[in-house]
Amino acid sequence: MTLYYERHGDGPPLLLLHSTLSSSRQLRTLAARLAGHHTVVSVDRRGSGKSAVDGPAEPIPVTTHVEDLAEIIAAEALGPVAAVGHSFGGCIAIELASHRPDLVGTVFAYEPPYAPVASSEVRAGMAEVGRRMLVARDEVGLGAAALTFMEGVSGAAAVAALSPGARARVERAGQGAVADATLEGMDPDALRKIRCPVRIASGGSSAPYYAEIAEALVTRIPGADHVRLRGLEHMAPVLRPDTVADAIEGFLA
Repeated sequence: MTLYYERHGDGPPLLLLHSTLSSSRQLRTLAARLAGHHTVVSVDRRGSGKSAVDGPAEPIPVTTHVEDLAEIIAAEALGPVAAVGHSFGGCIAIELASHRPDLVGTVFAYEPPYAPVASSEVRAGMAEVGRRMLVARDEVGLGAAALTFMEGVSGAAAVAALSPGARARVERAGQGAVADATLEGMDPDALRKIRCPVRIASGGSSAPYYAEIAEALVTRIPGADHVRLRGLEHMAPVLRPDTVADAIEGFLA
């Protein structure tokens, strides 16, 4: 398949990776801001956005995303990149750094749901959301799987509050939701192989488990740190791109 990505700006290379139920389109404002100082390559991950997969929608292993990104970095002759990821995109940025350290110069991950280092309760909750998504896919369809993911992450009230247009947009992201459903293939034992600077960021107004996961990650990644961004919540890279861009640029500087 052909992966879709956009390239903007000029300067040191930066790879921008979106969250579940999203695509490079939702990060365009953040990408434009970062493109003032960087060559930004914003990717639609396999299964999401314009990188839709032919055939049945299935969970996609993290290792496949890593291979995809390695191909893009080579095709664009980027050299070591700053890997910046939101939510599950942050997990993939971390995995890229651990499995292909030659390709990554820095990592900035905003609220990665890195399940293997989470508490047993959080891991069980994530696994249950993934299970229910696959049941919804099989019994109803991809749109139902996407709504199930949103309900599991944001709550039933958030789904009920969607306008008809917003609900339709969420449902169209069903293939990407299923691609990320099982958080398959993350390798916590490889985190110790990361040698580049890593910052894990969490929002001060987000669910507490994001900060807990961030703290667990920095104990496993040599030299990593964790910053709390006051007043931000999980969707800040989409809804508060200027504030998040300031945090990213401050770290990369």
